[in-house]
Amino acid sequence: MLKEKLKMFITPFCEASPACLLVMVEGNIWLATIGHLQKAVETGFITGAGVLFLSIFTQRWLGNKYVVAGITGGMCFIADYYVHPSHYSGVTTEAFITGAFTALISLALNELGKKIFLHLRDHSSSID
Repeated sequence: MLKEKLKMFITPFCEASPACLLVMVEGNIWLATIGHLQKAVETGFITGAGVLFLSIFTQRWLGNKYVVAGITGGMCFIADYYVHPSHYSGVTTEAFITGAFTALISLALNELGKKIFLHLRDHSSSID
C-alpha cells in the first residue's frame, strides 16, 4: 500500500518537474538557473501531492491512461500557476503549456513503460 502511494507521488513529480523547467526556459536548458530548478521542483512537488491527494478518494481512474494524464496535467497547471507568474503573454499561458506538456510526458511514459514491460516479459518467458 505504501509503495503504491509513493508511486502516486513520485511519478507525477518526475513528469511535472522537467516539463516545468523546460517550459520556463523556453526549451533552452542552458538558460536554466538554480532558481528555475527550485520552481520546477516546487511545481513537481505540488503536482505529486495533488495527484496523491486525489488518489485517496478514488482508484477507478488509475486504469485509464488518458484520465491519469489529464489529472496529472491539470494538477500541474494548478501548481505552475500557483508557484510563479507566467513568462509568456497571458496570466495562465505558461501554466497551460506546462500542464499540457506534463500530460504528454505522462502518456509517452505510459506507452514506453508498457513496451518495456512486454519486452521483458517476452524475453523472460523465452529464457525458461
